Amino acid sequence: MTEKKNISLITVLTTSAKNPTLDVIHVGSLQKTTGNALLPNMPVNDTTMNTQVGTLQTTYNGFKAVPPIFTEAQVTAKKNIVVASYNQNAGYIQGIARAAAIAAGDVNAGLQLVNASGYKVKKSKSATTRAFSVTNAGEGAVEITTKAVATHAGYIRQYGTTSAKGAPPTADTIQEPLFSVEVSVVINNLKSNTIYAFREASILPVGRKANTGTPTTDVQKAATPTTANKAHKAVFTDGVASHYNWSEWKYIVIS
Repeated sequence: MTEKKNISLITVLTTSAKNPTLDVIHVGSLQKTTGNALLPNMPVNDTTMNTQVGTLQTTYNGFKAVPPIFTEAQVTAKKNIVVASYNQNAGYIQGIARAAAIAAGDVNAGLQLVNASGYKVKKSKSATTRAFSVTNAGEGAVEITTKAVATHAGYIRQYGTTSAKGAPPTADTIQEPLFSVEVSVVINNLKSNTIYAFREASILPVGRKANTGTPTTDVQKAATPTTANKAHKAVFTDGVASHYNWSEWKYIVIS
């Protein structure tokens, strides 16, 4: 069983009345939740959604006809109905998907539920913007280097063996997280000719400028802001899936 990390990555995309009408029709027509045991109480079920989308399509076609038989205001009214239904469903599916990820101990369980329902998940930028590298540093050793995110920031590295590149390590192979304030560290005593996966997270220090209790400014989007109270003490919340914005796994064969 993999870890239930990063369920915050399960952010289901909504739509907007500002989007082109055909785009709204398209996303609405993709909904497929009938028969899904995890989604028995959809706010707007497939039958109703299909009816609303069909009505919007008919109204739009009539507006585009020559001469038009519907007005732009009528199209907008029907579009607003579909947008409201879609966004209501998106919020519901997001909550169920995050719960499914926690129950399964695997974020992929939630992602699969979203995809199966015909909805989309917002792509995380944090994993792609972080300057994080892993290179061989001699027999049985690697050097992990990341770009500094702020003065006095901390860096957490996690790693484990895996059977193939692209396959995240399972919980039983992941080693103790390593913490340091250095942007570059070396890990030795690793098994040669073995595939390892590495990931890292950085965390910012508690802010001291104002007695507001607000989170530390996120200097880099990749960093995890530290939540603090008005006494400038870091605050951690029990029960959250992860306190850190982890990077994607990077894979390397140890020399």
